[in-house]
Amino acid sequence: MQKLTAQQLYRFTDLSQSDFNPLNTKGKDAEILDFMQHFHPRAYQSLNFGLHMKRNHNHIFIMGEPGIGRIGMTKAMLSQSAQQKPIPDDVVLVSDFSESSKTQYLYFEAGVGIEFKTAVESFVTQLKTQLPVLFDGHAYQLRSQLLENELNEKQEAVLEPAFELAEELSIAINQTENNFVLSAIIDDKNYRAAELKNFDETTQRHFLEAFDKVEEALNKGLTHFPFLQHEYMDAGKRLNTDVANEHLDPLIKTLKMEFAKTPEIVAYLDALQNSIVSKLHLFWDQNADQVTANNQSSMDELLSEQQGLSIFEVNLLVDHRDLKHAPIIYEQNATMPKLFGYTINSAAATATDTVSLAMSHQAGLLQKANGGYLILNIQSILKDPEIWSSLKAALMSKKLSFEVPSSSSVAPYHLPDFPLSLTLVLVGQAAHFYALQEIDAQFSRLFKVQVEFEVELSRTPEHEITLAKQLASEIEGWDDLPVKTSAFERLIEYASRMAEDENRLYSNKAILRDVLAEANAFARANGEDFVSRQTIEDTIQQREFHTGSMEEYYHRAITEQQVLILTEGQHVGMVNGLTVLTVGRQSFGQPVRITAQASAGDEGVVDIEREVEMAGPIHSKGMLILSGYLRGRYMKQRALGFSGSIVMEQSYNGVEGDSASSAELLALISSIAQLPMRQDLAITGSINQFGEIQPIGGVNEKIEGFYKICHARGLTGTQGVIIPQANASHLMLNVEVRKAVEQGQFHIYTMSHIDDALALFTGIKAGKLTKKGTFTKNSVNAKVVKALEVMNLKHE
Repeated sequence: MQKLTAQQLYRFTDLSQSDFNPLNTKGKDAEILDFMQHFHPRAYQSLNFGLHMKRNHNHIFIMGEPGIGRIGMTKAMLSQSAQQKPIPDDVVLVSDFSESSKTQYLYFEAGVGIEFKTAVESFVTQLKTQLPVLFDGHAYQLRSQLLENELNEKQEAVLEPAFELAEELSIAINQTENNFVLSAIIDDKNYRAAELKNFDETTQRHFLEAFDKVEEALNKGLTHFPFLQHEYMDAGKRLNTDVANEHLDPLIKTLKMEFAKTPEIVAYLDALQNSIVSKLHLFWDQNADQVTANNQSSMDELLSEQQGLSIFEVNLLVDHRDLKHAPIIYEQNATMPKLFGYTINSAAATATDTVSLAMSHQAGLLQKANGGYLILNIQSILKDPEIWSSLKAALMSKKLSFEVPSSSSVAPYHLPDFPLSLTLVLVGQAAHFYALQEIDAQFSRLFKVQVEFEVELSRTPEHEITLAKQLASEIEGWDDLPVKTSAFERLIEYASRMAEDENRLYSNKAILRDVLAEANAFARANGEDFVSRQTIEDTIQQREFHTGSMEEYYHRAITEQQVLILTEGQHVGMVNGLTVLTVGRQSFGQPVRITAQASAGDEGVVDIEREVEMAGPIHSKGMLILSGYLRGRYMKQRALGFSGSIVMEQSYNGVEGDSASSAELLALISSIAQLPMRQDLAITGSINQFGEIQPIGGVNEKIEGFYKICHARGLTGTQGVIIPQANASHLMLNVEVRKAVEQGQFHIYTMSHIDDALALFTGIKAGKLTKKGTFTKNSVNAKVVKALEVMNLKHE
């Protein structure tokens, strides 16, 4: 048994002897990397190792509690690695003119993609204006007129024999809009066939026969007209093609000189020119089958006509013009469209206008992060099984195959497979990693790098300075009140309190930043010019007050005697135990009355909570251990049966845990031996079968909870708490309790064996086992054995 001094209840931080200066930081990334290297060396080495792996599927899984800085530290290391990687190419999506409704990818150096898109779209837009002017121009019209003249000459040539025959037979041929009219020439006058009735029969027969011969000759000549017309049309189309190419050649050549760095780009620009020529009617208000020599023939090509100028669009899928290194993208809420891309469903798009849909496709994060790193939250991925299965398929095959979901209202459109070469970084907790490793055979093949961020670290001077520097770096851009070194010292102490160990630090920086932000607000509200240690202290107290309504409710129930707890005097079979209640983010200590009754019998120890199924398995285990201790301590030589019952009074929500087993044992021993127990003390600690006291959790909250009840009723100077010896290093108690201990108004004791507590609670020595196998005379243990013997005597 040891009575602790006020100095043993808290460990202060002193940064004054170090080189720490809250106004002098290395810069955010540098501080983060320094912090990670010193504060999370295991995670730093694992991630560094993973980033140097060159094997296939070296994806990374980050494990750790939210708020410890997993994302920031991972980003900082990825940024360092990304500096060594080349900036990936821009990716544009264009039509594949060799196959209708298909598309293809072209790759350009970072920043050139937008230039290519602008140049091609400007080129196509200008053609819409230039080509009509070109075909309406004098040069084109002159060449077209020559073709028409040539047609007329050929037509006249094939009709010339008919005209010569007509002249020979004195027949006049008059050409109307749609046909030829024949007339007989008699005495220099023209007579139609109907008018020949006025002449003699010989004359009539002569000219009717002549009409037949001339008509036959004309028909013979006219049979050549369709062929001549076809030749003329073909010549016109060749003329259009030649004129268009003459105009396009220098323009395409200019595009090639600027952008044609790969054979694929050269091939695309050549195909672009050919496609424009074959679709001149889209630029010129003419019928498609009259414009160029490249006639549409297949059904696919006929359908593609409905897609209009969209086939000439350039979709800049991935634009890296602003990157300084390989991409690093973090997405907290991943969805199928965000990861794999989506289209802006144009109201003008039809079921056959799939190219238009493809040209409005927006790249997903997998495409944007290609060549770099993509960081995703595992929870957002697992909420949708389709995301996880599609993501695995893409990573395993190293390509992204795009499919429009069947549930989508968008018509399916074509995107070629996209080659993937990225490192996926999943961020989650250890439970996610081990669960996926267990249920998914492919998971371990993909995620070979396991990076674990620790929640707690040892509280060394080096770690204290590192944490302080990191916090100073993170608030550097807050544009808020200056923060004194003493404030950082108090924050480090608070991190130790959250770790429930004066020799450990809780690594959740998010909570510490929140405290700093609230401290700034508190300081401004109170007219302070800076944030000091006292400001942090006041802020923590203010936090507890803001969230303390539930604690106040429970404690008021005790002070108003609605929940029965004594803090003075003595009582048989009654001991004050300590529990911790958690409501939201607040945990607070709550004393509880533990009572026991013992009598002659052979039922042993009855756990009332267990009997009514209000006890959890750990609590039930503690009760069985307690029974084992009684047998081993007092019944080694002789079976001494008894009946006893133990209960936590006024507990209505169930009981779990074994931290009250020492209090339960004291209450039972008190009832067996009829020894009164002090009610100004409370005890916490679990017991093993040899009576040794084992550490418990929430020791600070438990002590402070009992102190508040005693303080509310008035401190007597004898009140206190007994805790396990192993918990002494976990104490980081608040100022109020430390002052009370320093002034002798409240006491904290440590015990290593239940005998220590027996002596303090009863004021009688616990007693040791002598060589004769009996306990020291008049000791607590001797009285217990005697009481058990008496119970068994009566029982017999």
